[in-house]
Amino acid sequence: MILRSFSSIIAATRDSDCDACHIAAMTATHAPSAVFCTIVPPHVLDKLSRSEDSGVSGPARRTLEQDALQRTRRRLTTVIGATGVTGAAASDQPRRTIHDAKHQDTLPGRKVRAEGAKPSKDASVNRAYDALGATFETYLKAYARHSIDDAGLPLVASVHYLQGYNNAFWNGQQMVFGDGDGEIFLDFTLPLDVIGHELTHGVTQYSANLDYFGQSGALNESVSDVFGSLIKQFTLGQSADQADWLIGAGLLAPGVDGHALRSMKEPGTAYDDPRLGKDPQPGTMDGYVSTSRDNGGVHINSGIPNHAFYLLAAELGGNAWEQAGQIWYDTLTGGSLSPHAQFTDFAAATAAAARARYGEGEQHRAVLSSWSQVGVTAAPAPAAEVPRQQPGQPQEA
Repeated sequence: MILRSFSSIIAATRDSDCDACHIAAMTATHAPSAVFCTIVPPHVLDKLSRSEDSGVSGPARRTLEQDALQRTRRRLTTVIGATGVTGAAASDQPRRTIHDAKHQDTLPGRKVRAEGAKPSKDASVNRAYDALGATFETYLKAYARHSIDDAGLPLVASVHYLQGYNNAFWNGQQMVFGDGDGEIFLDFTLPLDVIGHELTHGVTQYSANLDYFGQSGALNESVSDVFGSLIKQFTLGQSADQADWLIGAGLLAPGVDGHALRSMKEPGTAYDDPRLGKDPQPGTMDGYVSTSRDNGGVHINSGIPNHAFYLLAAELGGNAWEQAGQIWYDTLTGGSLSPHAQFTDFAAATAAAARARYGEGEQHRAVLSSWSQVGVTAAPAPAAEVPRQQPGQPQEA
């Protein structure tokens, strides 16, 4: 009875968040909005919260409650107005600051490492610092982008958030990492692609500003998976055929039957564990999930555009951040993508981006083929260009 009651409360909270996000998206039009976005989807935590093992269910419930609180704070910040993040002149050097939350929920916490400072004795601090740097370097060297906002935005992160917190998130202003419960999840600073994923929500916030609901929300999530993976590949010097195409490899604790949170190469195969459940991501439109949960299934249906990108990268070969990644980056930052874009719209935009950069050749044909293989047909080009968007504020997850 207690488990059922708790699940009902969480479900009601998720549905409320979903409705609120949809309303915000409908009223915000082109105004960029701040995101609270977590790497571990609510459906995973909900499954864990129902476990009869209190060592599993307890941390999951507390994480769900905290995530709901953070979403509420984000909505209040959107209404009241956020404290602006101080920008900086665009530079080829990052400006990183790492804080220790000391297992509290007050952010950012105590400053423990600034840009250029010597390494800390705390491995989580150093991993966060290095991953922020790797993300900055990838965007700079691969796409000539200066930080998240392309204007030198300082990168801020907090580690050791709460006790046994099973998530990491971008809240529109900074990164936050939990230590995990040690039973299901390990320290969230461990996978580089998780950090790249969350910071890319900031890039989306300052560019295409995709709504965080339904297909546009799934695209928002997918873009973060794409560039999270590319950041890892760039840092490790891996080609498309050498990459594992996993998101969150190394995050699951020993004894968990799985190898990551998501697989771009084979959506639906990342995990299959009695406590976690089975990875529900579809790889094609035949498996598309219609749901009101998780803002319309944004963490589930993102498997479809994820797989389309993998197919494109595999077809083109070489380094995925070059041609395939460039096409996706041009699409995200080109200014003509609607915040309400559906899969067909995004497919058409990527085809247009490929044609604009590479002509009607191999790259353009490969883009159309990759989308076709996942059951998405590019929408016809609009009669008039969608007005360019004004980047700047935050979205919700």
